[in-house]
Amino acid sequence: MATQSFSIKKANRFLPHMLFVGIGIGTANYVMNANLNWIQWSIQSIVTSFLIGYTLVAIGLNKTWFTTHFTSKVKLYLFLFSVFFLIGILATEVEHYIRSLIFQSQDFQPFSSGKMYVFNGIIALILGFSFFLNYIPKNSTSDESLEHLERQKNDPTKPLDVTGAMTSIPVKQGETILLIPITDIVYFEAYDNYAFAHIVSGEKRLCDYSLAFLEKRLDKNFSRVHRKYIVNESHIKKIKPHLNSRYIIEFDNGIDAITSSKSYIATIRRLIKIE
Repeated sequence: MATQSFSIKKANRFLPHMLFVGIGIGTANYVMNANLNWIQWSIQSIVTSFLIGYTLVAIGLNKTWFTTHFTSKVKLYLFLFSVFFLIGILATEVEHYIRSLIFQSQDFQPFSSGKMYVFNGIIALILGFSFFLNYIPKNSTSDESLEHLERQKNDPTKPLDVTGAMTSIPVKQGETILLIPITDIVYFEAYDNYAFAHIVSGEKRLCDYSLAFLEKRLDKNFSRVHRKYIVNESHIKKIKPHLNSRYIIEFDNGIDAITSSKSYIATIRRLIKIE
């Protein structure tokens, strides 16, 4: 299965919004400081709005791509923090360049905008994280995933089993919904209110289900061994004792091992038949 690609074109539909924001900021700047005329302030602000807005929106709309390519949220958020702040700095420098060279209001001196770098950097951080963390695409897989479950109930070729357990997991690849057979999933890993499905091929796919939801809908071959993990017992190769009543769970197919939680010791004992 191909990995979902990063697409900046997704942000194109927000271009009118960025235009209006730029005009609004330019108008406000003109009212507060009329050393440039309204057209000059607007052009300068529109350029800044497009530079910051387009980049931040493009990153937010590719949230799935980022969460798939970063192994931890700490690394992801550190990367985003750096990118968002640098975007604010770059936008400040471009704004200064336009004001000095195009409007000739002052000579251009690189990196001489002082506190404006910090100001625009903070603005970019606030806007960037707000959009990245809170934006839900119009074509989110959540509704489609629930529809998939309903179809399974009524489709004799893809039924839920007698306990109501899921037989496949819908994940999104671009604009396409892929159905991953439940038997091909080695384990689920929690990610915010979603979960990564780690597949026998070595790939991981983001699905719209939380571990709490999956616990109720997966069959008896799946067990919760950590607040972050639900494992498919069929793919467990070895369970080894670790520190503090925890265990290392190794899988077949070369999938990376995980460590269980002490609070799930009863589940581990059942898996290795400890009485």
